[in-house]
Amino acid sequence: MRVLQLHCSDFNFKTLKETPVAEHPAFPKEGEYENVLVCFTCFEKKDVNNEEDIIEQYVENIKTDTGRIGCKTVLLHPYAHLSHELGSPKRAKKFLADLEKRLQEEGIDAHKSPFGWYKAFGLTCKGHPLAEMYREY
Repeated sequence: MRVLQLHCSDFNFKTLKETPVAEHPAFPKEGEYENVLVCFTCFEKKDVNNEEDIIEQYVENIKTDTGRIGCKTVLLHPYAHLSHELGSPKRAKKFLADLEKRLQEEGIDAHKSPFGWYKAFGLTCKGHPLAEMYREY
């Protein structure tokens, strides 16, 4: 699991075109967020059968990171471009849905952009010392 986290003053996306592994329905088709921790998340082959452990680690890190930067909103943004060893799309979709639910159960305002869609996006990264973080699980 590879994750690039960016603390953004604003982030927006819009779905443009589906890929062969696109989730249906693709909701939300677009989104706009303010003061959000955007987590560009890549599910890898090595993550298979480790999903529960990774979710626990991921949630604990997100709770710590959002507390440190003073941010209450998290966007999980599927991003296959962080690895050449991608895991199964089916398992990746389930992982992201389970992660979103678990974050919400912890009181985090968590959202997820659609899996398997080409998306246009724009962002403004805050630029403080913790605004850009890379994680591997």
